[in-house]
Amino acid sequence: MRSTMVTDISGFLQFTIDRAHNAARLLEAERWTLVEVRAGHVAVDCPLPSSVLNLGGSLFGGFTPTYVDYLAIWTCMTAMEGRWEWLATVNMRIDYLEPIFPPGFRATSTLRNVRRRDYLVETRLEGSDGRLLVFAMTNLRRAAGGEPLSQPIAFPRPGAAAP
Repeated sequence: MRSTMVTDISGFLQFTIDRAHNAARLLEAERWTLVEVRAGHVAVDCPLPSSVLNLGGSLFGGFTPTYVDYLAIWTCMTAMEGRWEWLATVNMRIDYLEPIFPPGFRATSTLRNVRRRDYLVETRLEGSDGRLLVFAMTNLRRAAGGEPLSQPIAFPRPGAAAP
């Protein structure tokens, strides 16, 4: 079977809004800029919407897992053969190293291990100076016998803003 990749950020965002929940809208993911995508790896620049800031003006810590989960799922889907499949987050560990302030951050998510139905993903949120702000490890599991979700969609080259 030929390998396929989820490389369309706008298609993935709309798909999750339509089929799952609207976390993409909350995070204003339509404003994310795709930096790099390949099988098992995703990098995006994420501007911070004012709605996710705490009283100190930095990212409210409770929203950090939403970014991490979203990116980890997308990263797993880039490595799936054939059709996308449902994933469930089994475990997530997040180290908050420094606050994240506007204008935003670069998120880099890399698939570190796949075993049977389990995926282990490392996600790093870094400031514009390259400083590591958040480090996370997420374990996700493909649903057994789950219904395929959809076919992947093509995306313009990295560096382009989502339409």
